[in-house]
Amino acid sequence: MTSLIRHDAGNKDKVIEYADKIDISSQHLLGIINDILDMSKIEAGKTVFKYDDFSILNFIQEINNLFHSQIDEKKQILTTKKNIRHEWVNGDQLRLMQIFSNLLSNAVKYTQEGGEIQFLVEECETNSSVYAKYRFLVRDNGIGMSADFKDKIFDAFTRAENSVTNKIQGTGLGMAITRNLVEAMGGTIDVESELGQGSCFEVLIELRIAEDRTVALAAQEDTDEQDGNILQGMRFLCAEDNELNAEILTELLKIEGAECTICENGEEVLKAFEQSAPGDYDMILMDVQMPVMNGYEATKAIRRSSHELAKTIPIIAMTANAFSEDIQHSLAASMNAHVSKPVEMKVLEKTIRSIKSGGGAPNRRALNSDKWF
Repeated sequence: MTSLIRHDAGNKDKVIEYADKIDISSQHLLGIINDILDMSKIEAGKTVFKYDDFSILNFIQEINNLFHSQIDEKKQILTTKKNIRHEWVNGDQLRLMQIFSNLLSNAVKYTQEGGEIQFLVEECETNSSVYAKYRFLVRDNGIGMSADFKDKIFDAFTRAENSVTNKIQGTGLGMAITRNLVEAMGGTIDVESELGQGSCFEVLIELRIAEDRTVALAAQEDTDEQDGNILQGMRFLCAEDNELNAEILTELLKIEGAECTICENGEEVLKAFEQSAPGDYDMILMDVQMPVMNGYEATKAIRRSSHELAKTIPIIAMTANAFSEDIQHSLAASMNAHVSKPVEMKVLEKTIRSIKSGGGAPNRRALNSDKWF
């Protein structure tokens, strides 16, 4: 694609078309890398979960939004049904999103054009007053699978081999990761399928009941609407040792009307902050893996410094380390939030809104992007 761009550099439409295809291919490559790294973590027993309160209804809506364009492209119908009593629960929303994104992604890929997909969420009866039990169903009328393959679908690097599936990209890791995540969260996953008739995946999982926060969430959404382009006019101090990454970040922020000062390592960003006057910088974007002084060390040093904004200036981790434990390390170092690379402006903007509203929940690219795996 880059060779074609060089050849057709004067043709704007062609350049945009090639750039779009590079983006799609990059997302696919990123998905493969994420799958392999996730599976490695699982096999090493180092999967870490991050539990927060979230709304099941918002979770379902995010799933719908996530697959809207893919469903439309294949002229499929996605029907969502829900029957729940407790909307707010406590759990690892990121991992749950990964589970059902894998299941729905497979449903879309292995269902023909014009096919039908159902996503059912219902709360089951339970005697517990602390936990709510949820039943999730992902059902399709696609190509289904043979009885032999159904028995090994959850094995790593396993894919059905036939003239249809061979044309569909995949690593054969999605279902293995999904089962491991479900079981690590104390749940179960089962599948019923018949060749040529479609498949139905059932996930049963218990989630701790949380305090209802619907009113507070609505107020936050109203605030977001009023904020407009929150990046406009902001000044960032950025720690980034990779010259190409620094150039990309600078230009992306410039497009949004923001300015940034780049420092090549943690020691430089510490010095720049200590020499700054209040108001010179609104926030710090901190790479983690850097020479001389890494992002964690630099953040701790900034928080200990005598600068009057040392304790209050927001610091966002900006790193390729995107696992839950990496997010925990960032927060433990007194950072306000975590944004994983490659950085998307929409994710950064959402994180900044959260920080300014008193939040600062960490963000992972996959959770906020309309492109997933």
